[in-house]
Amino acid sequence: MMPDRPASALDLPCALVVLGADGRVQFGWQNPETGAYYAEADGSCITDVIGIVEWHGRTIH
Repeated sequence: MMPDRPASALDLPCALVVLGADGRVQFGWQNPETGAYYAEADGSCITDVIGIVEWHGRTIH
């Protein structure tokens, strides 16, 4: 069990689970300037995004 921490310690950026039209699911990120999504694994642009799910973690390692 994780000890309670102040709210500021939990303010981590969310990760994205990106759902593609081809059935693939991958971790990714969104470019704030263009709105395009990119794969965490290889940095390639994901052009067939049909949905995203934000994923929030309590800690990073």
